Amino acid sequence: MKKYYIVLLLLTALYLVAVPLRIHYTNDTHGASLPIVYRDGDQSISLGGYAALEYHLNQSRSQDHRSIYLDAGDQQTGTAFAAKSIDGVTGAAVIDIFNRLALDATTFGNHEFDTPNSNTEALMRLANYPFVNANLIRKDNGDYFGDSPYVILEQDSLKIGVLGLTLTELPEKVKAENTAALDILTYKQAIEMHLDSLDRQTDLIVLLTHLGLPADSLLATQLDDRIDLIIGGHSHDWLPEPMLVNGIYICTAASRLALLGALDLEIANDRIVSLSNHLIQLTTPPEGYHTELTAYVNEIEDQIRAELDRVIAVIPNDWVPDKYRETVLSRWMAESLKAEYAASYAPDIAILNNGGFRTTIPAGPVTLRALHEMLPFENYVGFFTCTGADLLTFLELNGTNMMMRPYDICQTSAPGWIEHICKDWHLHMHEPEYDLGTEILDPIRTYKVVSHDYVIGQWQKYLGFEPQNIQLTEDLIFDAIYRQIILQYPFSLD
Repeated sequence: MKKYYIVLLLLTALYLVAVPLRIHYTNDTHGASLPIVYRDGDQSISLGGYAALEYHLNQSRSQDHRSIYLDAGDQQTGTAFAAKSIDGVTGAAVIDIFNRLALDATTFGNHEFDTPNSNTEALMRLANYPFVNANLIRKDNGDYFGDSPYVILEQDSLKIGVLGLTLTELPEKVKAENTAALDILTYKQAIEMHLDSLDRQTDLIVLLTHLGLPADSLLATQLDDRIDLIIGGHSHDWLPEPMLVNGIYICTAASRLALLGALDLEIANDRIVSLSNHLIQLTTPPEGYHTELTAYVNEIEDQIRAELDRVIAVIPNDWVPDKYRETVLSRWMAESLKAEYAASYAPDIAILNNGGFRTTIPAGPVTLRALHEMLPFENYVGFFTCTGADLLTFLELNGTNMMMRPYDICQTSAPGWIEHICKDWHLHMHEPEYDLGTEILDPIRTYKVVSHDYVIGQWQKYLGFEPQNIQLTEDLIFDAIYRQIILQYPFSLD
């Protein structure tokens, strides 16, 4: 009998032995192929770039043989590196980088849908790692859009289930046609379809999400203890210590490769029994650091420099994007778009979403690369008609957005409109006091508007009225702005 109890105790001890695992994680990397200089007062630090990611990832991997690497989406959009087309696939170079980094799994961010589905599918085919997603469903056949809803990664005896989720607001973030073929399940619905099966097969369940930290936190309150961990992206937050909500840990690691997350876990009896998190600053590798990856980055960057690193204009002011308010940049963009088509289409007003301007361009010389990275989206110029009353509806919505959803505001070419809205739009909405530049807005007159296909396709969110007589052109918004910047701010070698 005594022997029986000893064996039982040994078996129990073995069952409860904690197994260590390191999870490396990134999110919202946005094609950040090169370091970015961050300033804090008089201090500055250079962080990021794929070389820095490889160097620090390999350093961390060398400390523990049992590790995986996960990415929470938005690998694409934001740099010329991500915008480069290779063999007809935009963003192929980014996929090649993550292949070289031996990424274990990713999920879709909204910026994976900035291009048509055919391009997104081509990116998946190029990847040596799975795109996991459980809540995007193809309308035509009911299959999942992605390689699989989840993947089970094995590290020695440890089995880690990784289930992917993409934000349900995806159709509001990209061109309407890029999600028209997809149905989007709620997060809870998508999880419940697979949770029992995953729980039976695994020792740890990770939700790999691109929802944003507030949505991740809310989702955690709706889940049970079968879910151990959420690794998320989208809101560009960073958490030095994981957030614990309803017994579920949440991790996220900023954006643009400033940081690499390294989460050390001990797992026993299907539970996390200890946890320690490190956010590794992706500082520049030591001098002389050369690998196949750095050679590849240099090759692509050399091609980009030959194509894009030429000065095209000299601007007098800093162009600083701001989703939440009018800036020198947003006003110049709207006025210049209207001016570009004054002779050919005679628009009365231009309307652009402020979220379409992405990076700062300092006063002085402007390169073609800088302009591409400030306007990274493949949006096409479009025209439509509306009444003056419709424009008043737009003003009211824009005013509401300024208070409730400031990241969704629009800039117009009409002088002073945003200032009016900021101060007292609710008092003046029905007074015909809005200057179009050449006349006062008339509620019963029909007006022609110039914008682009994203704003037009998302009219419920940005305009508040349905555009009429829509006419889309084959002009990229980038090309229209390029023509205006070289016209207005010409660069001379003299």
